[in-house]
Amino acid sequence: MSKLFYSAALLLSLSALLLVGDKHDPTTLVFPSFLHTLGVRKATTTHLYLFVGNRVKVNDPQGIAAVRLQSWEDPSRTKDDDEITVYGVNSGQNVVIYNTSMNSIGVYGLYEKGERALKAPTAITAHGDGEVYLADTGNDRIVHFFNPKRELKFVRALGRRGTAPSEFRKPHGVALTASKLLFVADTENHRVQRFRDGRLEKIWGTFGTNPGQFVRPAGIAATDSSDSWSYYKDNFVVVIDREGKRLQKFSLDGRYLTGKSVETFANSTARLEYCAIDYFSNVYVTDFGNHCLHKFDRNLNYLCRYGRYGEGDKEFIEPRGMTIYKRFGQVLIAEKKAVQYYWVGTDILDFRASRHPRLPLLQIDYFLAEPSYVTLQILNDRNFLLATSLDKAFRDSGKQREILDGHWQISVPVANGATQSVSDAALAHAPPVSSGRYTVRLTISATYSSYKYFEKTVESKVDF
Repeated sequence: MSKLFYSAALLLSLSALLLVGDKHDPTTLVFPSFLHTLGVRKATTTHLYLFVGNRVKVNDPQGIAAVRLQSWEDPSRTKDDDEITVYGVNSGQNVVIYNTSMNSIGVYGLYEKGERALKAPTAITAHGDGEVYLADTGNDRIVHFFNPKRELKFVRALGRRGTAPSEFRKPHGVALTASKLLFVADTENHRVQRFRDGRLEKIWGTFGTNPGQFVRPAGIAATDSSDSWSYYKDNFVVVIDREGKRLQKFSLDGRYLTGKSVETFANSTARLEYCAIDYFSNVYVTDFGNHCLHKFDRNLNYLCRYGRYGEGDKEFIEPRGMTIYKRFGQVLIAEKKAVQYYWVGTDILDFRASRHPRLPLLQIDYFLAEPSYVTLQILNDRNFLLATSLDKAFRDSGKQREILDGHWQISVPVANGATQSVSDAALAHAPPVSSGRYTVRLTISATYSSYKYFEKTVESKVDF
């Protein structure tokens, strides 16, 4: 099936130069199975031309949104549940491109006049019931659309240029939650506005660089507890500001929670653009300046960087908008002239197996880029399997530690998928590991779409 390829192909893109470069192969995001895409994982200008001819030229792609429309649901079928509608903003041409089915494309903005015409649009967000909101940045407003099934219809414009409540100055970001709370990054007014059903409910932010203040907020994403596809049922908003140099997290009412400046996780060329939130409330941010993505956990603890500059696999040129369909972990990323399609995967970083520094026990340290199913096996020096200490056990993202005794049993408690610290005294009576050379084999797999198609294994030898 070429389902998501057709959704991605509706959007902007560069000729598919899927080069196999060196061994750059991060797996935080992975390619969908061949059968799911027929081998195509980058939508290109060529593909766009095949659908719409010369009507649309790739010109400054920006925001992207993906959603499963309720009007597409067929209760008698389940194999089509991953067929999503994708909306992409081609800002330089003032249009929105979207798929009207899995093999046809619609374009809004080519012939619209007056109130319905767009000017330098940027971000876009969508809901499964057909509601779509667009930051029509050049017109200082938010445009509300409705897609009943196969046609994007203009509903009305929210706001106008100004500083009063419900007015905007160059709004750059929009985010719509499952309960239809709409958040707008009102960029030149240095604030965030929250709406419900077109009515203003909340404004927060003042100009400044202190935590909780804003300097030209831009990218924005939000999640709330009504979302069916939210593991933690979190309620928060993340906002990029300070010209792409800071990421901040707030409650839905605007209470500052935490933040990260790029100086703490990237270099001076970093320029954060757009953000997205996945099923586990991890936060992804595109980095235009470093041609990569950054991934944080739900508390904005840094997890990893993904991608690098280039036209090959798992490489980007000026990534901009991105979107995640949480149910299946489907990820779409717009770059300078392309849209790439991935599934949420997982990766093992900083894997190390060693003797415990003070006790005759086996200590295994590793870092997970995504909540994962973990299998841990111990083999002897003849490669004979001695034990499977973990069998697809759930572990959260971030730092993990497993301590095994001489029976190859886990001696460190686990709570909510995260291993806990334990004192030497608590381990002092654990059976010691016998002398010998052992191989520690750790295998991980992600927890949703890629689960059946992807796993990663690392090994390390340790002497006792």
